Amino acid sequence: MRLLLAAVAALFLSRSAASAQPAAPCAPSMGLSFVCGLDKPEDLIQVPGGKWLIASGMGQGAGLKLVDTAARAVHPFYTGAPAQIRPDRKWFARCPGAPRIETFNTHGIALRPTATDGVYRLYAVMHTPLESIQVFAVDARGEVPQIHWTGCVPLPEDFRTNAVSALRDGTILVNVQMTGTTTNRDFINGRPTGGGFEWKPGREGLRLLLGTELAGNNGFELSPDEREFYIPVSGTQTVAVYALADTAKPVRTVRTPWFNLDNIHWSNGRLIAAGMMYDEPACGGTRKQILDRGGDLACKRGWVAAQLDPAAMTWTILAYGEPNPAFGGIATALVIGDTLWLSSYSEDRVASRPLPGRR
Repeated sequence: MRLLLAAVAALFLSRSAASAQPAAPCAPSMGLSFVCGLDKPEDLIQVPGGKWLIASGMGQGAGLKLVDTAARAVHPFYTGAPAQIRPDRKWFARCPGAPRIETFNTHGIALRPTATDGVYRLYAVMHTPLESIQVFAVDARGEVPQIHWTGCVPLPEDFRTNAVSALRDGTILVNVQMTGTTTNRDFINGRPTGGGFEWKPGREGLRLLLGTELAGNNGFELSPDEREFYIPVSGTQTVAVYALADTAKPVRTVRTPWFNLDNIHWSNGRLIAAGMMYDEPACGGTRKQILDRGGDLACKRGWVAAQLDPAAMTWTILAYGEPNPAFGGIATALVIGDTLWLSSYSEDRVASRPLPGRR
């Protein structure tokens, strides 16, 4: 009997040990597949018409990477090589120089067309060592996109910039989540913390777009005709739509009762926002409830990707998921073909899954 009990105990322990083993580092999890080798890729932009994604990287030295969605592989993009540095000193006279690759980090990114088909300007929020917007040229006319740095716009040191976009004439629109001594606690409690700012080539300094001082300015996107822009607002769970000609107040707003908005981007004709579940039981409730009791705001929450009709201001849910131990911090969603791609501000990977209803 003792031998039988010992054998049963050994079998139980071996099975328990096997079940406790962590999953393979980049193995699929809960319906999501991953492309790893990134460092906090908070934002994603598709190079138009192809398989390539540009991924930001909030980690120290993470910079910018290319994701091949067909081969499911990550490639270096901006490496700081001398051939990739071609400064435009006329437009960016106050820029102190190209970012050092060892410290280069990026947050929100935007890709805008130029007068030449297949050539774009890439704008990236950088935090350290210089709060700034870094500007690049991207040539996507070949098999693999090529990049070179052209300049930067230094920002005030007390800005916590989140997102960026630009007009075709080179005007840069900067969305700042927090300024001065404001914190996450302020915007989670609904207090204004940031604002939208405008910079024009040749102009000294920034101009505040009066009326855009919101409770946690987060992502940013322009309408195709450049007459309007869209700001997801973290503290109020809304998207505020402004007319660029007059920003005194939003012309339309819509709330998202299910998820905390993060980034918003056009993706193959769809205006898509993504974020994490507002009231997540697995984390103990809303962010405010967790903050008030001193809990862990980094807890992995469920996520939502939804399409916004910016005229009717109605939402269509594209996909959602429960808390996933292998993937959190969802910030951006893009659709390429029948596949949904998701970014993360906290992980070493991006995720993908088929759109629901598609094989």
